[in-house]
Amino acid sequence: MDAWERAIAFMRTVDERSAESVVPFRWGRALINQRLNRVPDLNFLIADRVEDAGASALNGEAERIQGAVGLQYRRVNVDDRAAAERFSAGFRTLGYTPERFVIMAHRRRPDHEVDTATVKEVDWELMRPAREREIASQPWGADPRVVQQLLAKHQLTAQGTRTRYFAALLEGNVISSCELRSEGDTAQVETVETLPEFRQRGLSRAVVSAALHAAAGYAFVFLVTDAEDWPQHYYRRLGFEPVGIESRFLRITDS
Repeated sequence: MDAWERAIAFMRTVDERSAESVVPFRWGRALINQRLNRVPDLNFLIADRVEDAGASALNGEAERIQGAVGLQYRRVNVDDRAAAERFSAGFRTLGYTPERFVIMAHRRRPDHEVDTATVKEVDWELMRPAREREIASQPWGADPRVVQQLLAKHQLTAQGTRTRYFAALLEGNVISSCELRSEGDTAQVETVETLPEFRQRGLSRAVVSAALHAAAGYAFVFLVTDAEDWPQHYYRRLGFEPVGIESRFLRITDS
């Protein structure tokens, strides 16, 4: 497998462990978690056998499977690089928003080293208040049910996959943090967050650097970041290089 395939395989393994059910369909499988039904990252179709598929056909499967369990959105991940580009216009026509995420593999040393002595490995209970505040600050965090389900999603993921938390603290409270998920010879840096009033102080670099030190024994280390946002350039300075795109398509329904 190349680096893109390794990253996708790792993420899908993590995703499937958080599913209550996995529903096969012609072009892949759908993950369903009705208990956490407001979290698209736990409820989506994975299309990875798409030779004779198209946006309309995949939307039909999303309607059939996700509609049957009453989800208020349709979400399709196309885990085929060429097909994702081909299907993009069709999904837009059907009312989906394409979401593109850069998969970046750690390939070299950072542009400069930082002191990570102040970064601590912490547990979820210490992490939770800062994570809750960050989620609540996002546009989707206006609904407290969404906030609580997203917090539950983080806990569920950590139950299925080894997850370590690295944080910078102030007076015993987390102000910047990230996760390190790992299995076998692969590790993923995930959920890099710094509370707004503490940004631009190098804290994110410190916590990610601490996670990278902890991941030194893994053959493959990667992260995923929004293709339309600035952090990808920041992660390049930490030694990450783009290896491909993860393509998701999301449509909010009227129901």
